[in-house]
Amino acid sequence: MNKIISKVLGNKYDDLWKFVIRPERDDYSISDLGPSKFMHNQKNYKRTDFTLTNKRNLKLCCSFWEPEVRKFPKLPCVIYLHGNSSSRTEIFPELYNLLSSNITVFAFDFSGCGKSEGEYISLGWYERDDVETVVNYLRSTNKVTTIGLWGRSMGAVTAIMYGDRDPSIAGLVLDSPFCSLKTLTEELAKEKASSIPNFVLNKGVSMIRDTIKEKAKFDINDIEPKVFAERCFIPALFCHGLNDSFVNVHHCKDLYDVYAGDKNVTYVEGDHNSMRPNYFLDSVAIFFHNALHVENLKELNYDEKIGDIKNINPNKEEENKEGNNNNNQNNFGYENINEFQDDYGYMGQESEEDILQRVLELSKKEY
Repeated sequence: MNKIISKVLGNKYDDLWKFVIRPERDDYSISDLGPSKFMHNQKNYKRTDFTLTNKRNLKLCCSFWEPEVRKFPKLPCVIYLHGNSSSRTEIFPELYNLLSSNITVFAFDFSGCGKSEGEYISLGWYERDDVETVVNYLRSTNKVTTIGLWGRSMGAVTAIMYGDRDPSIAGLVLDSPFCSLKTLTEELAKEKASSIPNFVLNKGVSMIRDTIKEKAKFDINDIEPKVFAERCFIPALFCHGLNDSFVNVHHCKDLYDVYAGDKNVTYVEGDHNSMRPNYFLDSVAIFFHNALHVENLKELNYDEKIGDIKNINPNKEEENKEGNNNNNQNNFGYENINEFQDDYGYMGQESEEDILQRVLELSKKEY
């Protein structure tokens, strides 16, 4: 039967399974990442390139953008997660909005993508382990406070699947995720082989599943972001193009409906790969500014009446005394909570216009 189906589908069969796990690899040069040192909004920044090794012993090619000179040792960080057939170069132009919000940025090529090692992609299954490798690295550097994930397409699905695993992530931006890889595969198969009878296509999808199991060592039926979304409580901002013919907009709607955490959604004009409008990028900057900077305050016990800093853990009294001898600096490099409040204050009661103005003002400060 399989031989008959393969014959009927012809070259379309190889096209279909490769479309899922071996799309065209993005070919780029390091110069496409821009200069390693640059100025933006009168501030100097630097980019550091290096490799990390994931659980499968594959090297991941990474880039980290941060202020060239830090006033404070720790800053929030957003990890950008690209789509399939893409790479860390996808971070542009999102990069500058984040840097302007006093957020450091980390981008990397998933295994099987760009310049990283690996033969196949897995649409989130192994990519979430890549994210774990990056998160563990960032936390080991002692240079970041809170961490957010910004994913697009495959990267958005990966963010949901990793978010279910690591609830300490402060915020998720989810652009064009699919709700079920099996459903997406069936939809793409029907589109690419519309002249083939449904019973043949259904059998073909089953064969594709077997081929992917054999080659890439995962089951497409296990990539069900809806299941992970039901268990993910991280604040999330969804986005989807209304004219997306690759991942139909219903995928985003289905995910949004079941997502367990605080959530918002923006539907924009354009297709799967369209540049997102500036108002959405501004919304992302506001979202991450709220989620990452304000999240830091949760680790401090702030008495608004007297402006004291108090450590939540009473067992760390000696640590606090030692901290007082070091110019009363808290974990985030601020001498007092008022300075922290001035920079990142509680913005929950402000309008989006006020918040955006604050973000713009922050972008002019030295960090």
